[in-house]
Amino acid sequence: MNRFLICLLFLVLGASAAKAEEQSTRPPIGPVLENMLEGYIRPGYAAFEAAASDLETATTTLCGAPSALNLKSARDSFRALADRWARMEWLRLGPVMSDNRLERILFFPDRKGTGRKQVMRAIASGNEAVTNVDSLAELSVAMQGLGALEYLLFGNGGDALATGQRSSHRCAFAEAAATNLVNLSGEIIAGWQDGSALVTAFLAPGTDNPLFRTDQEALNLLLGQMIHGLEAIRDIRLSAFLDKQNAARDRPKSALFWRSDMTLRTVVANLEGLQALFDESGLEIVSKAMAPRLADTIRFEFGQAIRTAASLDAPVSELLANPETREKLFYLDYAIKIIIDRLDQEFAQAGGLAVGFSFGDGD
Repeated sequence: MNRFLICLLFLVLGASAAKAEEQSTRPPIGPVLENMLEGYIRPGYAAFEAAASDLETATTTLCGAPSALNLKSARDSFRALADRWARMEWLRLGPVMSDNRLERILFFPDRKGTGRKQVMRAIASGNEAVTNVDSLAELSVAMQGLGALEYLLFGNGGDALATGQRSSHRCAFAEAAATNLVNLSGEIIAGWQDGSALVTAFLAPGTDNPLFRTDQEALNLLLGQMIHGLEAIRDIRLSAFLDKQNAARDRPKSALFWRSDMTLRTVVANLEGLQALFDESGLEIVSKAMAPRLADTIRFEFGQAIRTAASLDAPVSELLANPETREKLFYLDYAIKIIIDRLDQEFAQAGGLAVGFSFGDGD
């Protein structure tokens, strides 16, 4: 064997040994997964279920005793529920991804206004199927969740719920939709109970595990949840109404929850939820050895984005009409991009994922 091949062989063996040593000293992902389950997933879905139950109670009270005060209570309960869901909605894992639960809770984007049209037709025709939770659960996903509820409570004709005039069917529809969300949240919580096949797989990466075979695959999945969520906030939620090229093409009525003035409030909750996932899981442990201050930097970037979104507390139409707040929306877009880059490049590499690692397919 010539001298060049011998040197090459030693280099390869040395690199392999160094990589093996690095992997052996890398902290295990198991505690991160357990922290995520106990500190983020279970409490988050429990809070969503509690908020759904509050809305169910508020709509039942409104339907039984129509008044301006009870309508306000139902609307406030809706806003609280939208906030709680926004903190969990980017966790695209487990029972929420089965039986169309994700879309049944929130159908968005709805570029053709399918949900609004279906809800309006049901109200106009007095369709009794929408007033029974069991039959409603079998109808279009666009009629079952938060989008339908927002229109029922805040859309055209919603004010009549305070008087009871011609609104009994509409109110019963809202009550059934709220109960449907209680049921869906209960199904999701049941799927994350101890002893379920999901929890068993989630807590223990292994060769036969359908979720992830190794700690690195588990890290890829967790980071992917965060990165894809941030991308969706920027590319779907903000871009739904903000045209980056031409202000004349802005679409304020295409924004999620524009009727209830919850558009930017739910973006704040989205970001706070994703930061909570990062913090409560203790995910930063995988980067400590290579980049001990990186987690604090990521938290700082989250804080910048959250403060910017929180400062935009006004109806979307007003935000877009004001050049100063419209410019802030562009900064928010940029601030979210910075977090994505930190996670996708610096944090992934510090955690031992190769540059270019795909968060979409686990390669």
